Parts: sequence; structure tokens; C-alpha cells
Amino acid sequence: PQENPMASVLRERMRDDMELAGLAEGTRDVYVWKAAAYARHFRRPPGRMGREEVRSFLLHLVRERKLAESTVLVYAAAIRFLYAVTLGRPEVMEGIRLPRPKRRAPEVPTREEVRRILDAAHSEFHRTMLLASYAAGLRRMEVTALRVEDIDSASNLLHVRKGKGDKPRMTVLGPALLGELRAHWRRHRPPHGWLFPARGAASRCFEDRPMPRDAASKAFSMAAKRAGISRRLTHHGLRHGFATHLLEDGVDIRTIQVLLGHMCLETTAQYAHVATRLIQQTPSPLELLDTGS
Repeated sequence: PQENPMASVLRERMRDDMELAGLAEGTRDVYVWKAAAYARHFRRPPGRMGREEVRSFLLHLVRERKLAESTVLVYAAAIRFLYAVTLGRPEVMEGIRLPRPKRRAPEVPTREEVRRILDAAHSEFHRTMLLASYAAGLRRMEVTALRVEDIDSASNLLHVRKGKGDKPRMTVLGPALLGELRAHWRRHRPPHGWLFPARGAASRCFEDRPMPRDAASKAFSMAAKRAGISRRLTHHGLRHGFATHLLEDGVDIRTIQVLLGHMCLETTAQYAHVATRLIQQTPSPLELLDTGS
């Protein structure tokens, strides 16, 4: 049989290198898949290829597959890691110019849209999961991985054990969210400590693993559709809403940065572009300047 172009030894070595570099598990899965697609395209091991093959493959993605610029950049990042770190050949990517990723303003639901989405959830179980995502600014992987011990009611804190890049943080646990989570626990009493565990396809019993991320996305999409919301929103929009609505309510942007777990303030500052009410209420310094007129 023909040798696998992305052999298992190389895949595992790349996974180990990414784990050492602190890349999140989801990112590691995506990078390995993209690197394997590059190897399959030429039906040759990556170690026997170089800059010309990488350039040809990226052009193929742009010209023939017509992939979005952001998707091509993910392929490029995966291949760059493969060569620069795992294969120790950083020179392969030298001279290949790629566009800088464009930062688009996030799609943010209004407060009224959030209410409608929560009201239209398929079940109380899904409603509580979506409500927690909004109330604490959680990503899919964060809300689905919540455990009972993450609720610190004494300090009004919610512990996020493994955020993006496997980095832990704390976020807000308000009285309303605490009450909802307690009611959720009394209703379902899921075993194994998960707040939102997966359900078996046949038995519908709770399993000892968190709800899959795709299931969280599907729960959001179904609720948005039932709520009659036509514009394109995703589960991650609840996190955007959390940040934007806090900013509109006057919460300091550095505080929001900590709650979201952003390493760079520039990432958090994107919400200033969509917090229109805050912009409208911000006085110009001219209003306080004594011009003598």
C-alpha cells in the first residue's frame, strides 16, 4: 500500500510541538488536518517538498478552490508551523507573502435579540447553556466544559478552567446567572459533574463528557431561527453581545479585557466600533474647552 503522505509519526510529532507551544486542542486538530490536506494534494511527504510546493498549493486554494482569504491564512499558518517547528525548516515559508488578516467588526445581537433567542430555545437545558454564554461572555468550548466546581458562589465568580490556548481565567457570576444555574442543576442533576453534558443518541441519558461544540452551535441556530432573526448571527455572537453591552453600560474596557481573557487590549477594542450608544454619549473635548466665544 502507498505510504501516507502525512505519516502518523509526523502527525503526532506536530501535535506534540503544538502542545508545547501552548496551542489549544481545537487549533491543533485544525492545523494537523490542514497540513495533511497539503500532503495529500501532492501525494508526497511534506519533508520531501519545499517552498515551490507550498506556493503552488496556496495558489490552488485561491484560484481553483476559491477559498476565503481567512481560510487560506489558516492553511498557511498550519504549513508554516509544520515546516518552521516540526521539520525545522523555517526558510520554506520565507519569501511567500500573504495578506494581513482583515479584522471585521463582529456581528453583535441587540439586547432585544438576545431576549428573543433565549425565549425561543428548544429546551430549558439549551436555554440555560445559551444564557450562561451571554451572561459570562463564554466561548462554545468554555460553556460546554463548565463543571459544578467552577461555580464560586461565595465570591460571585465563574472559573473558566481551559479558555483559548488552555489559559484559565475568572469571569463574572451575577445573581441572575447563579439562580439560573442552580435551577438547571435541580432540574437535571447531570452526573459526573458536567453542567452541560452530552446526551446519548439512543438512550438520551447524560454521558461523562461535555456537550459537543457543534451541538451548542445548533442549539443557538435553532433558537435564532425560531425567534425570527434573519441576519447572520452565531453562538459566538452571545460573547460579542456580552462585551458590547457591558461597554455600552460604562464598564471599563480593561475590565472587559480581563473578563474575556484577551491577551491584547487591541482585540477587546474592536467592540468600541460597534458600541454605538457609548459613542453617541461621549462628549467631544471641545464641549469642555473654554474658547471664549
